[in-house]
Amino acid sequence: MLFIAITVLSVLGILFGLTFLRFRAIPAAGEERNAPSRLRNYAGWLGDGARALFDPGIPAKALALYKTWTVRCYPGWRQWVFVALATSFGICAASGFFFAVFVPRGMFGIPLLCHVTAGGLFAVSLAALLLLRAGAYRPDDGPGAEKCDLCPVLKNVPMTYVLTGLFWAFTAAGLVLVVTALLSMLPYLHFGAQIPLLGAHRYGALAALIAAVVFFDLGILPRRG
Repeated sequence: MLFIAITVLSVLGILFGLTFLRFRAIPAAGEERNAPSRLRNYAGWLGDGARALFDPGIPAKALALYKTWTVRCYPGWRQWVFVALATSFGICAASGFFFAVFVPRGMFGIPLLCHVTAGGLFAVSLAALLLLRAGAYRPDDGPGAEKCDLCPVLKNVPMTYVLTGLFWAFTAAGLVLVVTALLSMLPYLHFGAQIPLLGAHRYGALAALIAAVVFFDLGILPRRG
């Protein structure tokens, strides 16, 4: 029950925070000083954004964004590493959080089989990601010119440092997912030892999901007025 509450509050909180900060970054939004009016404007802006997701041109825009970003970060055959990582993580996250939040019994049957299969692909693609992209997120790299001005807490921190931290947070959480999954499959651990492993696996998944969402918002998704 505690994990369900933490998951729901964390996901809703991060989505509200990221969208509201994007709304605050719009020059016109900053002119409104009245809090209730600002919240009404935010709700209208959020509604416009939700309706825009059903625009017929959205698939073409998403494909263009994908091509632009992958050509720069994952050129050529390397894009399939990103596709494998994103697909496997999406399947694992969707199935894992759905059963953890809505099904008290937990995961079983075909969804469990799909989850385990996608987890194997995630482990392989995460290792490939580290081989291909770890050098681009070295902590000793110098700061770039762009600041993380979207978030007031990080506004003076170079964006390269923020993205580097998110990259390594995701990989660390991914390592927790892989290790806990492998340990839970060993025949040497009794049931009492499986419980903390399941808890670590779930919280590792939550950390990976939050890091991935924030990285997508700051590093991939373009700003929209």
